[in-house]
Amino acid sequence: MYAIQDAKIRRLTEVDGLSCAEVEVQPGNAGDPSLLVYVASTQPGNELQVVRIVRNHSDAAIDWYNNNMHTAFEDATDTAFENSEGITAEEDKAQFQSNLFAFGLLGPTLQRYLIGQA
Repeated sequence: MYAIQDAKIRRLTEVDGLSCAEVEVQPGNAGDPSLLVYVASTQPGNELQVVRIVRNHSDAAIDWYNNNMHTAFEDATDTAFENSEGITAEEDKAQFQSNLFAFGLLGPTLQRYLIGQA
């Protein structure tokens, strides 16, 4: 399970035609990469859902440029929860998503930005 030490909204953006919030997540476990998690509201029901996860291996000292010509950013949407022990990948993803939205005021803030209600 990926432990969350800190999470904050970086910006609002668009992913595959969906309005999303880009959330930077710092790991609670040493050795885990930071993540960029893209959250959108689903239709119908207006529920928040993680739609993309990117592992951030960047190092400010060597990756001061922001481009896709290096492997500092790795799309992990399909593989982020594959190595879960004792639970299924779907259960691990649901638990991560629940922990993320419960972190501080992140859930209500995302609802306000993406759904228009808090």
